[in-house]
Amino acid sequence: MAAVALALAEGQRASLTSRRRQVTAAMREAAEFLGNTPAVARASYVDPRVIDRFEEGRTIRPALDRMGGRAFEGSGWSHAVELAVLHLQTEGSEALVPAA
Repeated sequence: MAAVALALAEGQRASLTSRRRQVTAAMREAAEFLGNTPAVARASYVDPRVIDRFEEGRTIRPALDRMGGRAFEGSGWSHAVELAVLHLQTEGSEALVPAA
């Protein structure tokens, strides 16, 4: 959830303050989804590499764009997003979603 929120905020990362606000907003969103506080979400659930990559200007946005309008339809979207996040974490490059 945090990776998706950061990917959607990608165009709003012009300044350090803007990036910090986007990370804070993403942690709030993830916390709401998890039923926790933003601090717990960031410390225990969100991989710090997702935030680091956002700070470097890399997100799963390319994968979301490739998924197009079906990004959040049906049951397969979460698997595709998970693959994109894993790729982002392990490769440190733009996340890719394999062709369906």
